[in-house]
Amino acid sequence: MNLSLTKTLSKTALVLSFAFAIIPNLNAEQRPLEVTDIMKFKQIVKPQLSDDGKWLAYSAQPDRGENSFHLKATTSATEYQIEHGSKGVISVDGRFAAITITPTLMAKEQADKKAKKKLKNNLEIITLASGARVTFNNVEAFQLSDRFGYVAFLSEMPKAEDKDETEITTDTDKSDEIDEKDETKLFNAKRINKSLTLVNLETGEQQVIENVDGFSFSKKTPSLVYSISTQDGVENSLKALNVKTNKASNLVSKANTSFNGFSWNEESNKVAFLQGDFSQEKDERTHTVKIWQSNNNKIKTIKTNDKQAASWYVPQTNKLTWSLDDERLFFGFKPVVEKLAKIDTKPESIDDLYNIEKLTEGRNLQIWHGEDPLIKTNEKYQLGKDKKSFFTAVYHVDDNKLVRLADQKLISVKASNNEHAVIAKTDLNYRKLRTWEGFFSDIYIVDLDNGKKSLVANKLSSYTDVKLSESGRFAAFYENENVWVYDRSKNKKRNITKGLPVSFADEDHDYPSKVPGYGIAGWLKDDDGILVYDKFDIWLLQTDGDDAKCLTCEMGRPNSLQFRINKLDDEQDYFKDDQRLLLTSYSDEMKNFGFYRLNLENSKLTKLLEENKKFKFIAKAKKADKLLYTQEDFNEFPDVWVADLNLANTKKLTNVNPQKDEFLWGQSELVEWRSNMGVKHQGVLIKPANYVEGMQYPVVVYYYRRFSQRMYEFNAMKVNHRPNFPFYTSNGYAVFLPDVHFEVGTPGHSTNKSILPGLQKIIDMGVADPKAIGLHGHSWSGYQTLHAITETDIFAAAVSGAPVSNMTSAYSGIRLGTGLARQFQYEQGQSRIGASLFERRDLYIENSPVFFADRITTPLLMQFGDIDDAVPWQQGVEMYMAMRRLEKNVILLQYEGEPHHLKKYPNKVDYTIKMKQYFDHYLKGAPAAKWMVEGEAYRERK
Repeated sequence: MNLSLTKTLSKTALVLSFAFAIIPNLNAEQRPLEVTDIMKFKQIVKPQLSDDGKWLAYSAQPDRGENSFHLKATTSATEYQIEHGSKGVISVDGRFAAITITPTLMAKEQADKKAKKKLKNNLEIITLASGARVTFNNVEAFQLSDRFGYVAFLSEMPKAEDKDETEITTDTDKSDEIDEKDETKLFNAKRINKSLTLVNLETGEQQVIENVDGFSFSKKTPSLVYSISTQDGVENSLKALNVKTNKASNLVSKANTSFNGFSWNEESNKVAFLQGDFSQEKDERTHTVKIWQSNNNKIKTIKTNDKQAASWYVPQTNKLTWSLDDERLFFGFKPVVEKLAKIDTKPESIDDLYNIEKLTEGRNLQIWHGEDPLIKTNEKYQLGKDKKSFFTAVYHVDDNKLVRLADQKLISVKASNNEHAVIAKTDLNYRKLRTWEGFFSDIYIVDLDNGKKSLVANKLSSYTDVKLSESGRFAAFYENENVWVYDRSKNKKRNITKGLPVSFADEDHDYPSKVPGYGIAGWLKDDDGILVYDKFDIWLLQTDGDDAKCLTCEMGRPNSLQFRINKLDDEQDYFKDDQRLLLTSYSDEMKNFGFYRLNLENSKLTKLLEENKKFKFIAKAKKADKLLYTQEDFNEFPDVWVADLNLANTKKLTNVNPQKDEFLWGQSELVEWRSNMGVKHQGVLIKPANYVEGMQYPVVVYYYRRFSQRMYEFNAMKVNHRPNFPFYTSNGYAVFLPDVHFEVGTPGHSTNKSILPGLQKIIDMGVADPKAIGLHGHSWSGYQTLHAITETDIFAAAVSGAPVSNMTSAYSGIRLGTGLARQFQYEQGQSRIGASLFERRDLYIENSPVFFADRITTPLLMQFGDIDDAVPWQQGVEMYMAMRRLEKNVILLQYEGEPHHLKKYPNKVDYTIKMKQYFDHYLKGAPAAKWMVEGEAYRERK
């Protein structure tokens, strides 16, 4: 059968013999997956390795069900399982683990909204050497000390009505101060009184401190700082406790004052904190950054000059960050903004009823001006982000000097360990371009000593990775398909990849926008060079552009192997010139992964591990030569493995889904073909479980852009808006994941040009039943699905989730999640038109399926959430209305109160079942479900 594009369609509904879909069960012990089976598969969440490399900790979380937390010894069979554990931490000394225990799913499901608020977490502590456990109830927050065998946690204090009469007896004079008839304003009338419990994990001794709202352990000393916050604010204070001697120190006592944001320096002899003043009614509460020095028990206040204090303040929403050398403390300011006074618009006289000024003060209005930098919806979204952000400053501790790094023009600066400078960004000059072109920023180097700003480059993509050299003199960045270095001492930039024989721009870029690069791995120490990526290899480049050296070229590009560096130490900012790097390899041709070692000193590349698997590096132990990684393929879940740095002595540590062997699954293989334009394509064909050579099977096609890289991926076992591959392959389907190569200007047509020859390939292989092929896509591929069925009748059924159907109406719409205009997506982004609606109106119409709905003969099931925050759900309504008017076979599933991806579990399950019922009917000939035949009357729920 030839799957050529056709616009003359004449196809009736397929009724296939169900017998064709009966798969002989060659293994009686295995059975097909059901939806409830998918729910019970677990994923490994946040695996972590103890500093000494002796323990693995992770949470095992099913799609629906009860979590468990696990602690597994890496050198023995010892393992501890904590039911309902959701997250945890191992102490730095490796002696204890603390785990949060959450309420059961049953408890949460049975509780109403009011009862859910009363559900509290518990805390379990395990002594790793012995396995001894102790549990604490109703814990809101906890911290495990790194080296001294203590845990501290906050709990809600019992309410007065829960105490006996002797517990609530108070001093008469004090109670009078907060009598309900007294007009004195409480410090925080809505606050919840909390107590801090400190536990010695070696002896079991406990002490409880009331009215604590924040605390923090020192990293290396036996110190605990905590803040006292009473409801009337009178006895507020900041205290320090030596947990070994139980000696407490009162650091600050001041009424109507808050203390928070605790941040210990690396040496742990200083803690920075925010001190807030609530003594006066102010629009912005006044905060001061202070540092307590434990060695002399003194507190230093970081002061600003009077001019700065008049226009800038330290906000409570802040982040105090120390540099690793303890010489600098970063935190943020905000400008003082005059707030509009609230005006009482109620009329006080008859004349006020006709007072135009007073009447219009009560208006609710937003003015959308053509010259606004941001459209109002995105301006509102940006305002929400701005409320949580601040303008970074740095305090030089030894010099007692404060330097402002960011301001209202240079808005984004992140804390850094660089001793000399930081990278800063501002997008203020390009915010209007968000509407139709994208996100751009100007990049600067800012000197930490004096705040001097040096412009690196104008109008770079806001997502450009800019790397600062150790001296702070150079910044490396990608621009215009090359890597550049800016020298701030000379105020010049140099193209350091010009003339090299390979491209440093994305060779597979198929968007009508500027081509991005592959990234910069980082600098060598002492500014001795920069490690840069092309598609396959790692290059060592110099700041002057001379002596470029490819470190992996003998193995990389000639074998289509892509090499990337795994960072083993998160605190290492620069590579040493004799360092041995752990690389991950990926075969762009065969889709498998491996690990290699690269010696920077002699450029020697050594293969450590390479198989027909996907490998993923997780972490290295801080104080041991052990690392964690996962390995997987379509049939192997990505369990966690441990190995030494040479990837020898490998050991599998987890087995979280032993039930996988109970089910029929399937087998993946790589398929190649040529598109209608003669371009080489690849895809993954997943044959059904117990595949019989020569037997034809129904096929579900699922795609987006490039999916062949999923060849060795274990499918995420979740119930959601996507077809679960093993669910289908264990129930008699083949699944096909074809790559799509797009052409700018004709994204819709590109789909069939890519995938139809691929379908012909698997038909010719004898796997696919040409009369039983289904197509599924969501969002962008949901759009592709609509367009595909206007051009061909090969598909027996199609399912499209959250698709755009009309580019002309969607073009000037708004993405409700971010408030962004959608124009940039069509002109420069995913929709790939490459021109405005007014420049190429023809392309917008040609690529809009709704205008060609009359050509559709394929049964179509669409799904939308009616508060979709990415694609306006009315796009689904437009296609539904068109096909309904044309009396086509169409059903639209409107999930109420749902965004772009379904969030409510009942809806996920319902859609998963309906999706399969739809394919079962049209691809297998199974009886149609009632909802497919009769629909469903509007149901009103209270």
